[in-house]
Amino acid sequence: MLNPLFGLTKMKKYNRHFFLFMLLLVVRPALASCFFHPDGEINEKIFLFTDRTLYIAGEKVHFSATLLNSNDTVTAGQSRILYCELITPDGIIVTNNKFLIHTLSAEGCIIIPDHQLTGTYYLRAYTKMMRQRGPQSYEYKQIRIINPRKPDVLVLENNQNLLARQVNQTEQKGANDLLTVSVEKELYAPRDTISLFYKEINGSSAKIKSLCLSVVPEHSKTTSTFYTAEKIQFQAETEFFPETRGLSIAGKLTEASSAIPIPDKRINLSIIGEGRDFMATLTDSTGRFFFALPDYTGSRDLFLCAEKMPAKSLKIWVDNDFCTTPFRMPSPDFTLNEQERRTAQNMAQNMQINSHFRNLIIPDSVDKNTDVLSFYGKPTTVLYLDKYILLPTLEEYFNELPSQVKVRKRKGESYFAVQATNDLSFYDPLVLVDWVAVDEPAKILAVSPLNISRIEVVNEDYVKGGQTYGGIISIISKKGDFAGIDLPSTGIFINYRFLAENQCYEKDNEFLTTQPDARNTILWKPSLNSPKNQPEKIILIAPDTPGKYSVTFEGITVDGKFFSISSGFEVESRKR
Repeated sequence: MLNPLFGLTKMKKYNRHFFLFMLLLVVRPALASCFFHPDGEINEKIFLFTDRTLYIAGEKVHFSATLLNSNDTVTAGQSRILYCELITPDGIIVTNNKFLIHTLSAEGCIIIPDHQLTGTYYLRAYTKMMRQRGPQSYEYKQIRIINPRKPDVLVLENNQNLLARQVNQTEQKGANDLLTVSVEKELYAPRDTISLFYKEINGSSAKIKSLCLSVVPEHSKTTSTFYTAEKIQFQAETEFFPETRGLSIAGKLTEASSAIPIPDKRINLSIIGEGRDFMATLTDSTGRFFFALPDYTGSRDLFLCAEKMPAKSLKIWVDNDFCTTPFRMPSPDFTLNEQERRTAQNMAQNMQINSHFRNLIIPDSVDKNTDVLSFYGKPTTVLYLDKYILLPTLEEYFNELPSQVKVRKRKGESYFAVQATNDLSFYDPLVLVDWVAVDEPAKILAVSPLNISRIEVVNEDYVKGGQTYGGIISIISKKGDFAGIDLPSTGIFINYRFLAENQCYEKDNEFLTTQPDARNTILWKPSLNSPKNQPEKIILIAPDTPGKYSVTFEGITVDGKFFSISSGFEVESRKR
């Protein structure tokens, strides 16, 4: 029977293993088909574009990424999570984040730490599926960072002979047969309105898969991308599940002392804080487990624990979200020609001006209000302990008051039984303390009633993550501190980073007329519609900083080829 709130309900015990068996028959082949082509190659590739390639420490690197398969054609049902990192040439991660892939494309930004040394760095992007082939399959974009506040330059071992090659996008054949790009005029005064036009050539819009636009100071952007030219020997240490549904967390359950995998055991996961949730799954034959997570933003605390196993000490191992495989990219000497030096000086001055007028505000993503609807929806009943006279133990609240939960004894040990019109004795109830699963009733019953705010009860069968429970008993503490209970010894807390928060985008031409317009990226359009029969028009405002500016349209064709087409304009020193 299907309950719209709770999912499958009233499932008989003898159907459970059949249901799980059928689920595995469906899910396992689907996972395998997502991992590999018939020839064994993993079916994903990333193309990465950035607004500039020259930045000042503390700025944002805006990017656009397009996901294609290894045959350079679009495929559906692939990864939905992009991992983007700023790394040094020797592979040290400076900063990173996760971004949602929508219709095979993703966009966002990486914020450069303001203490980062001047030097050559790489922006790299990959998916969990691509980790099966290792770092040589990722996409890399070389950028240069300047820190005018620090005299030091990032110095690394000279590794110019590594297997990498440079592709100049402007050399791709046929790029000028795709679009025509023009600016209304060549010279503007500060705050003038600028009109850009782009148009397809002979129906070429059908050939364009993705298109982005950047308007930036001249000499702050090159059109080169770097990636490995040859395959190197790589063997993934673990199996990475494809994130075709969204964010995920995976790991392994083993014996603590011997590291022997523990198969067919339940792993519970609780999301603490805003959007709190609970889910459970069974380990596979190799002790591995996998959870698909909601597309939250910011950070949340997660608690993972394994079901109790008498006489065994267990350990949960959690996979690192980001790649930790050592890998090095070419580390050229950091140099600037005279034109780049002048551009960098202007950009540094703009950065200093902006720091006086704009502050980056990162919102707190965690809601401090704990009284929100739980994952199981509205409970059947709620027992508020403060409404009754204080009793010595929690057990008396269950057994002496009208309650849908009773404490019973089985072989001398206490257990909870949920009362309902239908028989729930086929399955044990899910018992939660502040939304963390606790399968040791004795620990819960030892808690002082003074620490408990309320007890919520669901008196129906409940299916969650393929696990069936004979109802739910959710105990909520007054202080959100698990009522002082000792949580399961196998459990671990993880501060998990969900998706990047949307803090990277300013509205087009957004600045106050009473403040200086000191933008270093005048316009960034990570995703443009391909032009049709008529020219497309884009409006922007000329900045206050005089100089020449580049207008660059970049993208890839449906057959996976880069293209880049540029124009430009100049801004005068003062208004005419």
